[in-house]
Amino acid sequence: MAHHLSFKDILALGFMTFALFVGAGNIIFPPIVGLQSGENVWLAALGFLITAVGLPVITVVALAKVGGGIDALSMPIGRRAGLLLATICYLAVGPLFATPRTATVSFEVGIAPLTGDGAIPLLIYSLVYFSLVIG
Repeated sequence: MAHHLSFKDILALGFMTFALFVGAGNIIFPPIVGLQSGENVWLAALGFLITAVGLPVITVVALAKVGGGIDALSMPIGRRAGLLLATICYLAVGPLFATPRTATVSFEVGIAPLTGDGAIPLLIYSLVYFSLVIG
């Protein structure tokens, strides 16, 4: 039995896939890596392609093969271990890494050239930034 996706579902999946592969880190980070890698630019590019493109593609393929859910994907390791793994992944992707990174990237790009790259300006900026974002 074939399942047909609606236009709305296809549009949502397209935007989610785009967001998975193209984010601020994939736009800002590669030029910096290329600059800092010097003569090892091809090795840095390979590492970036493996981690920033390869792992998300493997994830999409793995989820598609098991039917698209974390429950099905983690079934071989058990329910509790799967729940723990999913919790750790969601925390790592969201509040532990991505959320603080939104403040540090915007600080480094827009504010640090004006104030200097110090802990106090970053702290003040982060407090103001998250006050505005949360409020």
